[in-house]
Amino acid sequence: MMGRILIVFDTKGGSTKEIIQWIREGAASKGVHVDVQNPNAVTSLDYDLIVVGTPIYDNRPMTSVRRFLEMSRLHDKKLALFVVCFAGIFGMRNFMVRKYLEELRGECTGIVIKQTSFDSALGPWRKINRAVCIDFGKELASLPPNYKAAAGTV
Repeated sequence: MMGRILIVFDTKGGSTKEIIQWIREGAASKGVHVDVQNPNAVTSLDYDLIVVGTPIYDNRPMTSVRRFLEMSRLHDKKLALFVVCFAGIFGMRNFMVRKYLEELRGECTGIVIKQTSFDSALGPWRKINRAVCIDFGKELASLPPNYKAAAGTV
């Protein structure tokens, strides 16, 4: 089980903040210590797992999150990535989410062990989204500290 998790995110409209709260709720329910910070406020990376999330604006992850992922101090850190977007509405969800996550991974110096996406929490699917986010937090908290993603499964 992960002992300490840092969730790093930025947001403009607030739906990503709500998703973060649900992920934190899930991880904390497993007894894990969880800190939440804006990318510009991170002073320590002394965590078992760093979860990094961003909404998509103008077809791009937020600049503050991309800059955080480029930090050389992350090179040996385990990361979980997620994006928040409306791509499903346009019937291009798989393509767009893959594009956004690949962009984040391409700028990332850390070791990505999990990645996923969430729909905006403010939509009509909010109740289902909450449960999915809580489950993701529980899944992250339950990973063993030596967890390594198998090739092609992230």
